[in-house]
Amino acid sequence: MALLALGGGLLLLTGGQSTPSAAVNKIKPLHPVKHHLRSAAKKPKTKHAAKKKAKTPAVIDGMPGTLAVALRSNPVVVVALYAPRSSVDVVARDEARQGAAMAGAGFVALNVADNKVAAPLTSLLTGAATAADRVLDDPAVLVFQQPKTLFVRFNGYTDRDTVAQAAVNAGAVRTTVVGSSAAWASQANAICNKLATDLLRLPLPSGGSTALDWLDKVDGVLENTVQSLRALTPPKGREVQVRQMLALYEQAVAGSRSLIADVRAGKSPDLAAFQQRMSTLGARADAIAVDLGASACGSGQ
Repeated sequence: MALLALGGGLLLLTGGQSTPSAAVNKIKPLHPVKHHLRSAAKKPKTKHAAKKKAKTPAVIDGMPGTLAVALRSNPVVVVALYAPRSSVDVVARDEARQGAAMAGAGFVALNVADNKVAAPLTSLLTGAATAADRVLDDPAVLVFQQPKTLFVRFNGYTDRDTVAQAAVNAGAVRTTVVGSSAAWASQANAICNKLATDLLRLPLPSGGSTALDWLDKVDGVLENTVQSLRALTPPKGREVQVRQMLALYEQAVAGSRSLIADVRAGKSPDLAAFQQRMSTLGARADAIAVDLGASACGSGQ
């Protein structure tokens, strides 16, 4: 919602014109996290600065380092194999992560295109029961038991419930149940974290015309996010709050769509009122999200 409000502000500065104006070049980057990082970088180093965290070795005990570390503290670990820049793999990886969270298992995502990961993982799988289990195809989900035993493998897209059940069968302690507050919050946070990533990938607009196109793309990402949140099983006894939160998000997207349509039609909408409305809707939705445990959705970012 903050992005929608800022987009409205950009339209206000540019007057909704199709050509960039000089004022646009003076606008500071819109994402607060980036500003925070730049500010932090200016702070001088001191001799008391914390030491950098030790990097996990690429290979530990014949396994990819991250997997070995995860198995030290988790009796069961879910591994998602993925290839970079594959949209299908991203969705499959998110499902595996949520399934692991539902079952109380550890989770590791391994890039099969990285030889530092592929080599030790291939070596680890040489003793797998079937030839198919020894191939690093993507996407795929592997469920490991301590110390480093492959319990089961799923090739292709696997939904979160299947992953969770497999992890429980392997010995994971189920910490959440579908329909519980913890399960819903975990899944909602994963969806909203993906939203943040998707929004950051959108190039910032440079003028009135590109601001409209940018807001269209933002609306599309937000609509997909709301649909994903609506598809979750709400926590028992909290269904009303979930509906209220989703309704506020939908009102924000609808208001933005209406604003874009007015500007494209040559009208001059009240942008100040639009920004105020986005702020109000955002504050209300954020409060509900945080109360439900979806801190990633209600962070205000």
